[in-house]
Parts: sequence; C-alpha cells; structure tokens
Amino acid sequence: MRIISLKIKNFRGYKNLVEIRFDDLTVFVGKNDVGKSTILEALDIFFNDGKGVVKLEKSDVNVDERKMDNNETIISVCFGELPDKIVIDSTVETTLQDEYLLNSDGYLEVVKKYKNGGAGKVFVRAYHPTNPKCNNLLLAKNTDLKKIVKTENISCENQSINTLMRRAIWSKYENELQLMDCEIDVSKEEAKKIWEKLVLYMPAYSLFQSDRKNSDGDNEVQDPLREAVKQISVILWKCEMRVITIHSSMSVS
Repeated sequence: MRIISLKIKNFRGYKNLVEIRFDDLTVFVGKNDVGKSTILEALDIFFNDGKGVVKLEKSDVNVDERKMDNNETIISVCFGELPDKIVIDSTVETTLQDEYLLNSDGYLEVVKKYKNGGAGKVFVRAYHPTNPKCNNLLLAKNTDLKKIVKTENISCENQSINTLMRRAIWSKYENELQLMDCEIDVSKEEAKKIWEKLVLYMPAYSLFQSDRKNSDGDNEVQDPLREAVKQISVILWKCEMRVITIHSSMSVS
C-alpha cells in the first residue's frame, strides 16, 4: 500500500478539515510554526497509536474547538496501490472492492477518531451498501449471516465462510444495494477481525526528529526492523508452503 493523502481535523493548528496529498517525493516548505511538523506527527500518531515518537495529548485538540466543547480529533489516511487479493475470513481470497471497503475514489480510506487525546476508534470510509437488508454484513457474525441466507433463500456454496456468504447476499441485492459514502466501525464486532487483517498490509511509518538524539534502541529505529523481519518471515513461510503444496501434488510413477 502507498499513502495517497492525509486528512487532519481539530488537531493543533488545524481547526478545519485539511487534506495533504502525497506523491513519490513530497517536500513541505514553509516558515516556522506553520504546521509542517504537525503533518508528520499526525502520521506517527495514526500509524503507531501512541507507541512511536509522538503521544497524543488533550492539549493537541485545537484551542478554539476545545472552547466549543468539540474534543474529537480526526486523522485519516487514503491508501493506493492496494493488494490484488486479501484474505480476511478463513483462507478464501477476496478483494477490498468486492467487500465494498473502498471509497468513491477507489482508495482504502482509514479514519481514526480520538476523544480528548485518548485512544482512537477506527473506521473505514467506504462506498458501501446502505440497503437495510445487506448494509451491516461486515459486522455480522457467522450465525447472523446464516440466518439471512436461510430467510432470504439465498444459495451459498459454503456457509462456514463469512466471505462467501457476504458475497452471496450482496449478489442477491445487486441491483438495489443503495451504495453511499459511509463510515464502517472496524473497532468492534466481526469487523474488528477484518481490521486486524488489513493492518498487516499497511506500510510501516517511522518519524526521526533532528532536534533529539536517536539511538539504536529507540522505537522509531527498532519497530521498522521488527516489521521488516516479520515481513521476511511471512514471505519465507509462503514460499515454504508453496514448495510443500508442489511436492504434495506430485506423484511417483
């Protein structure tokens, strides 16, 4: 995945919603105290959930908004160059598009909302079905999906896999999905499992600050190294599984 844009609202000097677009090379130029570092630190908060260099504080809420009792800070990131296939249930491959997890521009848009500098709730802003008959399938448990399939007499090849049941239900209402932009809460219920899978595909982000000493033991140094080792381990595991699959399919004559 690649960062396409960052949106910030009610964070320090950014009172109203501001969108920053990114390219292969992005440079911020401006006077001191105009908000350049704030952009980079917002990304650190978003990706590292307070375990990086920056910790979100109550004082980070915009002063004017705090006076109006609006203490919700919003940081969202749009991602492009998405994986062709993704596994979110069992071993069945699907796509973010088939799961209606992309916004109207075709990007994965992850929104994190923080109250009073506390822990954030995670949402995916997507162009998603709003028909009451099929609008909350990503939050539905296996038993709930089975009930819909049975009640609506929908054919599904394997009712033990949520991905396949969602696909069958959405296919049933293909011409009446009522697609609209909405936010899906992926920090609760079954959608939380989907979010845990999506995180594995997201890029690592580390912030190095020139006005402080960085050592090999700092999180911003150690975390990318751990992530790199984890990714290499996953690749090696997949390669090993392919070799095992190839060998198991061979016959001796």
